[in-house]
Amino acid sequence: METFKEHPRIKKGKITPMYKEGNEGGFRDFLIQNSYFATCLDRRPLYWGKLLRLLYGEGRLYVYASIVEDIVDKFSFLFLSKDQIISIEGELNWSKRFYIKYYTYTFVYLTKSLLDSLAVFINEIFKLGFSGGDIDFKKGNFMDGLKIKNQKLADLINKRKNWIDTVVKYRDNLIHRHGLYVGPCPEVPPELKDEAEINMFILKEPYYLPNNPNLVEDIVYKNKEGELIKLTCFLEEWINESSALFDIVLGTFAENFTREKWFIKNLPLLKDL
Repeated sequence: METFKEHPRIKKGKITPMYKEGNEGGFRDFLIQNSYFATCLDRRPLYWGKLLRLLYGEGRLYVYASIVEDIVDKFSFLFLSKDQIISIEGELNWSKRFYIKYYTYTFVYLTKSLLDSLAVFINEIFKLGFSGGDIDFKKGNFMDGLKIKNQKLADLINKRKNWIDTVVKYRDNLIHRHGLYVGPCPEVPPELKDEAEINMFILKEPYYLPNNPNLVEDIVYKNKEGELIKLTCFLEEWINESSALFDIVLGTFAENFTREKWFIKNLPLLKDL
């Protein structure tokens, strides 16, 4: 019997802070350009240049750069998952159902992960003092703490409370319940009798998932009207909501933290921005 052997591992040295390059035209947009969602955007947010200067301008706030890069990465993965699903849905083979379900589950997990990263970012920049599972938009104490520091930002996030609750419901269903149905729900036309034609018809049908993830069997097998949502519509809705929250949080950081007196007092280098 072969004994277990420990494989050599690379030892990581001290992490060196990285700075984005500058040029005569300003900072190169590496934060977006190095991410997948650069290929998905037709515009750059107005606050983006200010955000880059805060994070990378002579290292002023590079301490926050890694978490912003993590947020951008997770948002990019959402776009990547969506594009994979749309591409695979157009294929005509039975194996696609596994991949579509995989990327749909990934999309749900990543959306909740994006929300958590945005909450962590807010907790750090406003020094709210929460830790662990208390750093969550769903937690009343966390939102109350944010209201004290920035009422406007708290109000903007609370406007999306219903969607945030929906994301949590879907994620919790995947973790604590029976998962999600993701697949076609076709009504095969009665004139189709040949098995090969029926199979081809089903393969061409769009994919759906339940509006309420806690109700699976009834809505899937009884095919109740209005209780399923087309998967592509679901993806678009969540991308739009994620995009809005992404802009709200990062835009607030870029706009507010160049003029907040208490922040400038702690970080004098911001005065000349």
